[in-house]
Amino acid sequence: MLSPYHPFVTSLRLPRFPQHCRWFNTQWTIPKDCPACSSTKSKDYTPCLDCPKCHFVGASFSPFCPSCDSLQPPKPNACPVDYFALLDQPHKFDLDTTVAEQSYRKWQKRLHPDKVASVEGADTDTAAAHSALVNDAINVLRSPLKRAVHLLQLHASIDVDTEGEEGRPDPEVLVEMFQYNEEVDDADGDRAELERLSRENDERLKACEARLVELCDEAHDWESVRKEVIRMKFLVRLHDRLQGSPM
Repeated sequence: MLSPYHPFVTSLRLPRFPQHCRWFNTQWTIPKDCPACSSTKSKDYTPCLDCPKCHFVGASFSPFCPSCDSLQPPKPNACPVDYFALLDQPHKFDLDTTVAEQSYRKWQKRLHPDKVASVEGADTDTAAAHSALVNDAINVLRSPLKRAVHLLQLHASIDVDTEGEEGRPDPEVLVEMFQYNEEVDDADGDRAELERLSRENDERLKACEARLVELCDEAHDWESVRKEVIRMKFLVRLHDRLQGSPM
């Protein structure tokens, strides 16, 4: 079984229709806390799904319309796609990805080029783009680090992958990571020592995941999540370095 930190795992706005001719799903009309929509006011809100065929409106994007089942054009707003919703998952860090894997296979089957090509008027290029999106979604949910990064993006509009303040580590994290990397340097290719360091780092990653379960799923303390995710990013890099070291 692949480690969750394996590189493979961690690797048009549409025309607006008048409101009177829209079919609003009352559950999805205007989300109260959509992080990527700048306003929750009706006049400013652009939904994540806006079906040009039946005018169904939804706050969660899907490759096919939940109402008429037609293939949807590219997402009509700048909202990040909610990968949890796309793969039928709750917004949790502690995730059993079994259902996500089933949803992934379901989407890939429906978006297969041969199946899409058999539907009159279907856009195979759009289907291919949606298929790539589904691939992105499962790769994010499989990876503890990417899963935490996505939760931060959805719930706090924080992007730790930027070079700005949001992605900047605290000084103590920098000192800690410098120390760990220095230990790898000092091991100088010693197999037993590198294996020991690898085991220690795996334990740090497990502890980091346990803290993220508490911070994401229970406390919803997104600033603390941000700090822990940045630390986890360093630990994953160290993991990759140790895996690449001759042992």
